[in-house]
Amino acid sequence: MKVLLLRPAAEKKSMARVLPLGLLAIGSVLKRAGHQVKILDLRISNSPDEELDSVMSSFDPQVVGIGVMTIECKYGFVDAAKVKEINPEVTVVFGGPHCSHEPRFILNDPNVDLMVSGEGDLTIVELINALEQGKDIENVPGIAYKKNGSYIRTADRPVIRDLDKFDQEYNLINLERYFNFQSSMDFFPVFRNKRFLPLVTSRGCPFKCTYCHDIFDKSIQYRSPKAVVDEIEYLIKKYGVREFHIVDDVFNVNMKRAKIVLDAIIERNLNIHISFPNGLRADFFDDELIDKMQRAGVYRMALGIESGSQRIQDMIKKDLDINIIYDVVEKLTRARMSVHGFFMLGFPSETRDEMKETIDFACDLGLTTANFSLVIPNPGTDLRQTFIESRESNFEDFSEYTFDAASCNASEVEGDDLVKLKREANRKFYLSMQRFRHVLRAVEPKWIVRSMINTPLALLWRNAIAPTNAPTQN
Repeated sequence: MKVLLLRPAAEKKSMARVLPLGLLAIGSVLKRAGHQVKILDLRISNSPDEELDSVMSSFDPQVVGIGVMTIECKYGFVDAAKVKEINPEVTVVFGGPHCSHEPRFILNDPNVDLMVSGEGDLTIVELINALEQGKDIENVPGIAYKKNGSYIRTADRPVIRDLDKFDQEYNLINLERYFNFQSSMDFFPVFRNKRFLPLVTSRGCPFKCTYCHDIFDKSIQYRSPKAVVDEIEYLIKKYGVREFHIVDDVFNVNMKRAKIVLDAIIERNLNIHISFPNGLRADFFDDELIDKMQRAGVYRMALGIESGSQRIQDMIKKDLDINIIYDVVEKLTRARMSVHGFFMLGFPSETRDEMKETIDFACDLGLTTANFSLVIPNPGTDLRQTFIESRESNFEDFSEYTFDAASCNASEVEGDDLVKLKREANRKFYLSMQRFRHVLRAVEPKWIVRSMINTPLALLWRNAIAPTNAPTQN
């Protein structure tokens, strides 16, 4: 069967252009199952409408799968409509984090036929096989569809435990299109070698943070260290990749395993650069891990801190003692690793004083960079239910779900003031000589100069000072 996997175009300056690992994983299992697969990433297209028309005409798919996050879901629906306009007979399947939601929020759109919930690696193969063979899909776990006016959700599919059998078929995508700073997940899109790629070594997270999804059942599954380092070595030899951005949810939560992976990189003398842009736990470091990170080539990482208020930390079930963070950041800085901090403003019941506490905390830490997002109640999270109870509203207009919009605000601060606090946070953090000194301590001068050359000053200004906090494009 011919399957087109599509990432929506989104707004030109709203989303990073990182390699779509989710679509690549789905495309890989479908290819190995004998189906014809094409991946179309409209987010990196300069003329997405024309490119979609061209691919739909030349490839003529029978199924189009669209992967969406909540903050970009409106663009997924727009592209679903375009696909149906081109060929009404095509079956449109939605997948991705947004499909953690109730089916009615997705399948009420007449252009969406099916949705896949949770991990799609096994589900999509069974679903496409059933569609190709004309079999009933009601026995395929992990999907939802509409039948006779009702929304039907099949049984949940168990979390995949053995990840080593899911190799990526990198020839499904033109990697050369992603070797540029716009494809970085990092808030500050800097890199030490432009031939970098994102890499997943595990799936999931065992913590119960209320703002996070549970696609992986609040558990964590690991690829074997050998499989991880074999893939790194393959990408070095095959595609000349020299830098890897490890995007696990919590790479360091199992410190023993993390050290084994780093040891293997060191032992093979791979001579690569490594960053962790997706956020590490601040409470899972020791001196040995930091030393191994430094020797393996780690130069930058993000810490998921979220709040400088211990009350908020406890409320969101982060299970993090903020008092330890000062020492961790100091040790990483001494090891010449640039540290980024993730912070969130606008949790339910959060006061202005608590938000200022977070801003002051971020400024006091020895971080080189930070960003301050406004809280959004994503589908499939405990936080969404708390928002509903706090404001007696379902916040069903997901087009308003952005890291910069206060339309879903359930804090004790008015929406306009919340946006102003976010701007104040960015300016207070970055417009400081103290920040410049922290950068000099964490980053060698030669890399600072290269970053200034590689990353346009306009981009730095927009990300560091202006209201937006999402990586942008030219």
